[in-house]
Amino acid sequence: MFRKILACSDGSESALQAARVAAVIAREFHACTLLLTVFNPSTVIYANGDAPIAPIDSALLSRYIEEIQRDIEERTGEVFRAAGVDYVACRETGHPVDVIVDVAEREKVDLIVLGSRGLSGWKSFLLGSVSDGVLHHAHCPVLIVR
Repeated sequence: MFRKILACSDGSESALQAARVAAVIAREFHACTLLLTVFNPSTVIYANGDAPIAPIDSALLSRYIEEIQRDIEERTGEVFRAAGVDYVACRETGHPVDVIVDVAEREKVDLIVLGSRGLSGWKSFLLGSVSDGVLHHAHCPVLIVR
């Protein structure tokens, strides 16, 4: 039934729980698993939504994004490794809803799995509204895990 699963993670406990569920489904259906982290740079660059808080060094921002996504991949990947499920990690930057929906379509996934609530504030990768946005715009089934 599910041949390819997109598991989305921001490193939150909700996302890790979603990864545990995705791992069980992937193992059951022998599905390929794609682990997606999405970094939304506007959560770092814009404090009030209108203007940059300070000039941003693009190399420094790139290293910051790399470090954050590597940490999320490592923690979330441990869930898949513990379950004996192979996965491919994918890192993207942009608005989480748009990116998740685009990656799901591009990769022709059969199921998107994500947590119901992500991290908040400047550490935000997946917001509570992200799961709702993905649910309404995805081309395939979406499993939202509490």
